[in-house]
Amino acid sequence: MVRLPFHAEHIGSLLRPADLQEAKTKAANKQIDNAELEAAEHKAITHIVKRQQEEGVRPICSGEYDRKVYFGGFFEELEGFEEVDDAPWDLYRLSAPPIAALKKAGLKYPMTVVCNGKIEYKHSPYLKKWEYLKSQVPESQWDQCKFTMPPAPYFHLRLAPGKCYPKEVYPTDAAFFADLAEAYKKEFKVLHEAGLKSVQIDDPTLAYFCSKDMLEGLKADGVDPDELFDLYCKAHNDCLEGRPEGLHVGLHICRGNFSKSMHFSQGSYEQIAERFFKSLNYDTFYLEYDDSRSGGFEPLRFLPKNKNVVLGVVSTKVADLEDAKEMKDKVLEAADIIAKGQGVSREEAMECIGISPQCGFASTGVGAEAMTEDKMFAKLNLVKKVANELWPDRA
Repeated sequence: MVRLPFHAEHIGSLLRPADLQEAKTKAANKQIDNAELEAAEHKAITHIVKRQQEEGVRPICSGEYDRKVYFGGFFEELEGFEEVDDAPWDLYRLSAPPIAALKKAGLKYPMTVVCNGKIEYKHSPYLKKWEYLKSQVPESQWDQCKFTMPPAPYFHLRLAPGKCYPKEVYPTDAAFFADLAEAYKKEFKVLHEAGLKSVQIDDPTLAYFCSKDMLEGLKADGVDPDELFDLYCKAHNDCLEGRPEGLHVGLHICRGNFSKSMHFSQGSYEQIAERFFKSLNYDTFYLEYDDSRSGGFEPLRFLPKNKNVVLGVVSTKVADLEDAKEMKDKVLEAADIIAKGQGVSREEAMECIGISPQCGFASTGVGAEAMTEDKMFAKLNLVKKVANELWPDRA
């Protein structure tokens, strides 16, 4: 079993400082150039890394300050992909929960990337960003850092059938995902060789298969939801094949945490849990469990003995602090379900559990109303405090 790096975790996206938000707006409006934007991003990352160090918050992350949105910076850097500005709605799969919700609200999807040719890995999309993050901490703490990445199926679900890639280049989904997996494998190798020890793949896509609305929409489009889910699980596993020894890779899934905490779907993990936990080759699963929209802990009975789960029992959607006792009670309830499913003791089950916020604090750039940096760190410190009480020997 691969041990959890930390029992107290966070998802990686942190609330952006006002001056960074201003710089990103100016860059989008062509009022500053890329060098000025990068300088603003580096300044903000330096600040947030120092704050994490001062507060003793782990893992150490860049806050995703050097991206437009949490899923940015990877696909568009690969040969064969291009970013599409202000994409029309007919480019999208309207049955996908985030697309349906944003269209109904009169909002635009923040960023879209489509495949327009043969996928090739010519250079590392993220190496430069990882190099800057690790420059902010001593080498002895590189293994305490975490870097986040988008998942292979991200745009495949969100784009309308036939819009994700050109049929003359990729006749099948399998061919498309095979080349994409090669790019992921190369990126994992490059980042690991540069000192990275922990990667988190952020994929709310899989949780959308818990949504009855999406399942019905897919069927109306002539798509078999079970076949699509299996396709995506295989795409994930193909990316992980042969990953470097010593590289911890986790998977975060939630139901959306868009601008001002807007979410896109709800429903228990029960519908996908057995296939999800037993088929995916991740070391750790980061799951949303801050409110009733995620259902109960019963699906955790399928968690295999060689996997970990981090329970998102703190909300990034509100600024108020959670009750520490309620957090502990949730962890113990989950531990009992895992223990029964695995045939082990509660104490043994506890070793594969961690706690965190349910999502990032500003995954798409804008955080919850009333959330401030100090309130964010109050939440992260609460996670740390509860973890220290539950796992006093190794939080």
